[in-house]
Amino acid sequence: MTSQRDQHRKFAMTKLHNMTISEASDEIRKKNVSPVELLESFLKRSESLEGDLNVWVTMDPELAMKSAKVCESEITLGRYKGPLHGIPIGVKDIYYTRDMKTTCCSPIFKDFESGYDSEPVKLLREAGAVIMGKTVTTQFACGDPPPTRNPWNLRRTPGGSSSGSAVGIAAGYFPASLGSQTAGSVLRPAAYNGVVGFKPTHGLVSRFGVYPVALSLDTMGWFTKNVQDSATMLQCMAGYDDRDEGSVFSEIPRYSDAFLENKAPKIGLVEQYYLDEADDETVSSIHALADKLSNAGAEVSKVSLDIDFEQILAAHRVIMTVEGAFTHKCNFAARPEDYLPEVRKIIETGNRTSAVSYVSARNAQRELKSAVERVLEGYDLLLSPTAVSGAPTPETTGQPVFQAPWTMAGIPSISLPYSLDVEGMPLGAQLAGKFLGESSLLATAAWVENIVEFRKVPNIS
Repeated sequence: MTSQRDQHRKFAMTKLHNMTISEASDEIRKKNVSPVELLESFLKRSESLEGDLNVWVTMDPELAMKSAKVCESEITLGRYKGPLHGIPIGVKDIYYTRDMKTTCCSPIFKDFESGYDSEPVKLLREAGAVIMGKTVTTQFACGDPPPTRNPWNLRRTPGGSSSGSAVGIAAGYFPASLGSQTAGSVLRPAAYNGVVGFKPTHGLVSRFGVYPVALSLDTMGWFTKNVQDSATMLQCMAGYDDRDEGSVFSEIPRYSDAFLENKAPKIGLVEQYYLDEADDETVSSIHALADKLSNAGAEVSKVSLDIDFEQILAAHRVIMTVEGAFTHKCNFAARPEDYLPEVRKIIETGNRTSAVSYVSARNAQRELKSAVERVLEGYDLLLSPTAVSGAPTPETTGQPVFQAPWTMAGIPSISLPYSLDVEGMPLGAQLAGKFLGESSLLATAAWVENIVEFRKVPNIS
């Protein structure tokens, strides 16, 4: 006769690849599911879909299974490390890993082995996470379209540059994955793929051992199935690192404690620029979302920002191109033919840009930070569409114009799926919070997530 425990176990096993971090960790902690069984489910899922989606650059099932078996042994012996113990994680292929190549999706780095872990990967491993493999990025995390395809519609872009990491969450390859954002490379693919994308305050998570684009802008980030899991990831990786010149020192709270407040927030709806540039469907849907949040108790009002967004985007481009040209100075001089058009354009533009223009752009960045800080004094967060529309066709990765201002300002931001457009593609709501205000932003995002109740997934098997 089948016991209730066995029935529960059988049920759990049928849906492992759909589990959030919190769900999977709960099953592991209760010993209803082992890390090996969990990994096996994700490996099976990725094997069945990879031919269509192209998520992986490097994926060694034997290596991942070895790690899962170590986790299983530790847990069996009573050495449970916490909510990431035994959880499979995908890693964008610009993060150095001690046991896998880091190619940056470029022939220049096709055989590069760092021999050590980037700090975020190191911290994840110490927490017991199973590094499953390296996910596709656009070349050097810039704008050239990737081979990865959107699981909601294979004829649409997954966005970039963290393409494989976002698609892997949407398609059930893993419950969490690392990305990075210099303009919009976490939040935009999160929106296009109907998943949660989180970018913390610039410098809160170390960039040591992560191949750079532009250090004044580069911010580590990640993808999960819900807000709670994003908080779990942040708890693991946040902290000062003196090897990262942009690292910020801050007391690290228990981010999940803020979730207990569960109070209706004060939200500033950003219409300036955002609703001028978005398509009609995005505009109407974000207004509908604002009304829904207001009806649920949030105080929602239109916010006026003393910001010239076109000027800010131009300044962002100057910083990104100049610092990008510096990053690639030696390799571009030696192997220019190995650079794809968008990366080449960044480098060549940066090489032509004057020092005066660069200094002016950095001044504009400082002024933006001050202006945003003043505005956020009166709100818990700022609300806007994550992207101008649903995912466009794959000759582009989409426009980063809605994400780049908050990246430029260095403030934390998160994209939540909240609706589908008329063609069945997901739309994302972008929430931006105060500098080092992750606790409040995540708690408010969880409140919004609960009101929205977005449960849709791509129809792919």
